[in-house]
Amino acid sequence: MKPLVSIITPVYNAMPYLNTYLDSIEKQTYAPLELIIVDDGSTDDSLMVITNRKKTLEEKGIAVHVLSQNHSGQVAAVNLALQKVSGELLTWCDADDYWTEDSIEKKAECLLIHLDINMVRSNGVIQDDTATPITYKEKENQPFMADIFDELFHERILELAGRFMVRTEALFSCYPNRQIPVSPVGQNLQLLLPIASRSKCAYLNEELHVYCRRSSGHSSTKRSFTETMKRIEEIKQLYLSILPYCKCDQAYYRKAVEEMNVAAKKNLMQTTVMLARKEVGKV
Repeated sequence: MKPLVSIITPVYNAMPYLNTYLDSIEKQTYAPLELIIVDDGSTDDSLMVITNRKKTLEEKGIAVHVLSQNHSGQVAAVNLALQKVSGELLTWCDADDYWTEDSIEKKAECLLIHLDINMVRSNGVIQDDTATPITYKEKENQPFMADIFDELFHERILELAGRFMVRTEALFSCYPNRQIPVSPVGQNLQLLLPIASRSKCAYLNEELHVYCRRSSGHSSTKRSFTETMKRIEEIKQLYLSILPYCKCDQAYYRKAVEEMNVAAKKNLMQTTVMLARKEVGKV
């Protein structure tokens, strides 16, 4: 029998997109699957959609665990879900994105064949609200298997939820208490960097994931100077909170965090000055 694949999905006010995402899980060619879906205090009908779909998913042989919490953010939702994970393999996806039908099967098969690695990633498609889909993929001649820790750390590889699968044992060996560091700026690096510091990652040069970039999403939000500066600091703290769980040169990467922080602030200042000059020129 094939190993169980656990799927983690935090949900917050994703009602318009949930059925598309759940359809993509229901149509997966791989079995067995376990879906752990956490409603993060949604104020729309997300929880109702999840509850209504639970039976049909279970009729397809997919185990479904529906958890709820007061609105506490994605990391809190992931940490709640991690307590319920029982699969040998683990993947996660945002509730407003979705997978191709063979996405989980191809990633799982890769890890089942290559027992010496603990993670795999694929290409995918970025879908805007109105634009034609854009394929995201690695640089040309990307090797099938490689160390990607430094690439991930410096954001030269997209860490999108939905494109990765990992061995659960590898993740929980990094986080024995099944809790990733809390941060308001994401959960993917917490899940990926510690494993990447200990294992090579396989690369499937196939489009197996659809990332839907919404105009109302976090990544599209326009921030003030003060808000952007705060976010730069939050990203710094995120990296510093992850590093102790990574098998790497701690001093080198702490210095790299400081350099990235300084560079981000410098870029923000230069952009702000440039925009201010443009506004003055209009007067």
